[in-house]
This record gives sequence, structure tokens and C-alpha cells, in this order.
Amino acid sequence: MIRYSKRTVLIFLCLLFVPVFAQASESSFVGTWDLLLVEEKTDTGDWISAPRFGHSKPAGILMYDDKGNMAVQVTTNPRFTGWSAERPEMVNGYVAYYGTYEINADAATITHHRLCHSNVDVANLSVVRSFSFSDDAHTLTLMPGKNFRLTWRRVQ
Repeated sequence: MIRYSKRTVLIFLCLLFVPVFAQASESSFVGTWDLLLVEEKTDTGDWISAPRFGHSKPAGILMYDDKGNMAVQVTTNPRFTGWSAERPEMVNGYVAYYGTYEINADAATITHHRLCHSNVDVANLSVVRSFSFSDDAHTLTLMPGKNFRLTWRRVQ
């Protein structure tokens, strides 16, 4: 009879279930999401409601399908007019783009490959976001600076 150490059995079980967890992460994105919160990290490391969004509840929708397509729209509430050098993606308080997405479950990142954008100057870019899930919400943190994040709730 072959005897295995507890450590060997634990490693085997972890390796057995890694693909299941990675697959669950990918399918977790599919659906429609409503924007709950936009936050910015301060110099002290605290997260606050993003001033760029007027400290009020921004409005937004994010959609992922099971074919690898995505679309997002976000607006300030209330809408502001003009263009900001701080957020060149936002034109008149509004940003929208669509494209495809790719998930790296091991790194906990999602890449949005933009095909079209409301600001042509930032279209056709691939942008990486780190992600985390909790209950029926997920948070996308913009990279590389990781100082700006959006929290989304699944639409039922």
C-alpha cells in the first residue's frame, strides 16, 4: 500500500482544483453590471469618493458576454461639460467604449481591448484592470497606478 504525506495530498488537491477556480473567475464576469462607486486613493492610502465624479453617485453600466465582448458607459452625476486633462477619456462628463476582453485569472487581471471609444485619442488601446469579487459585486482597479477603482453590482 502506498502512503502519501498530508502535504502531498494537499498539493495534489490544489492542483486538481486550480482550473475549476480559474474557470469560475472567467464566467463570473458574464452579465450586466451597474456602477455602484468610483473611488480614488489619496496620498495617505485612503479610498475616497472620486472628486472627478463630483462626489455624487456616478451612473454607469458594464456588460460582458460569453463570447469575449464587452461594453461600458460611465457618466458623472450631474454631468459636467468640457474636457479634463486629468481624465482625457471623459468628454463632457461621459466615457464609453466597447471591444473585447481577456482574463488572466492567475494575475487577477482583466484586459479590455478597446475597439471604439467616445474619445478617439484613447481608442484602440488595451487597458488592464485588476479585479476582485465579493458577493454580487466586483471591483476593477485601474493599472498600473492602482489609485482609481470602480465597484460594480450585478444586475438581476
